[in-house]
Amino acid sequence: MPEDPQTAWLELDESEGPRRFPLRPDRPCRIGRSETGNVVLVDDLVSRNHAIVQCLDAGSFALVDLGSINGTYIEGRRVSVPTVLKDGDRVTIGRSDLRFHQQAPAIPADLVIPVPELEATNVFYSEKLITVLVIDIRDYTGLAQRIDADTLSQIVGSIFREAGKALQTAGAWAQKYIGDAVMAVWIHENRGVDPGTEIAAIVRTLLIIVDLVSQLQQRFGLAAPVRIGAGLNSGPASVGNVGSIAASDYTAVGDVVNKAFRLESATKEVHCDLLMGEETRNLLAGQPDLLRVLNEFSLRLKGYDQAATAWGTDFGKLPPQPPITAAE
Repeated sequence: MPEDPQTAWLELDESEGPRRFPLRPDRPCRIGRSETGNVVLVDDLVSRNHAIVQCLDAGSFALVDLGSINGTYIEGRRVSVPTVLKDGDRVTIGRSDLRFHQQAPAIPADLVIPVPELEATNVFYSEKLITVLVIDIRDYTGLAQRIDADTLSQIVGSIFREAGKALQTAGAWAQKYIGDAVMAVWIHENRGVDPGTEIAAIVRTLLIIVDLVSQLQQRFGLAAPVRIGAGLNSGPASVGNVGSIAASDYTAVGDVVNKAFRLESATKEVHCDLLMGEETRNLLAGQPDLLRVLNEFSLRLKGYDQAATAWGTDFGKLPPQPPITAAE
């Protein structure tokens, strides 16, 4: 059987000629000095785990700097947040230039695509019920001050890689890496599956990630454990491409996404590990074992005028394997 045609790759100019590194949608491409990476750059300006190129969804790829000392650049501009790559972009890491190439990514069949003007923003989307999970490293600034940059890069890279695998296995429609935070989106397609059942599975996936993070202290010989907080929110959103013609960005937009980030941030105020919105809690009506460990909070989320009701708990109070109860 012939192999699938190569649709995206990085190209590195070497003395023997250009060398191609294929990009795969099912795993990140790791770039750095480490010999275990996909693109190995022997350069003292490059961190061992310097950056990754990660497939987001619908075929688009993003460049993520893993807290490197000397930075990662696209067309001469330093990357501070995960950035969607477009065909022909020059990525500079240390003394090396890599050129990103990609054939046009496939467009989801259920999206409505208007005819765009030449320089217009290419917006096409469909309305869906979604659940958004946001995971953030607690006291990231303090962690960065206590350990060296190379170790920090490895820790962040480990969280991104291992959380990404768990989220992909759990059927996340989209993943994004924003600074030291991970966002994942699930679409509830209403195909005979109760959304509460799907949210219970998301909580189970969150506990898998919590367990992975708990192992980082021993793995990297840290004085204190690495901790994370999480926000979970559900509601209607527009999902699809909200990027430009030159750089497609498949994502979800709407208040449901913003509130998930605000909920995660508020976990520090109410001293719990997980906060979920009232909409998510209501969808869990058929999951009594999850409901009984949730506590109600009334709080003011940043950017919201009115107080919001949220439901929270600590990871240790969640059932080890949250039972997934099928809707009757």
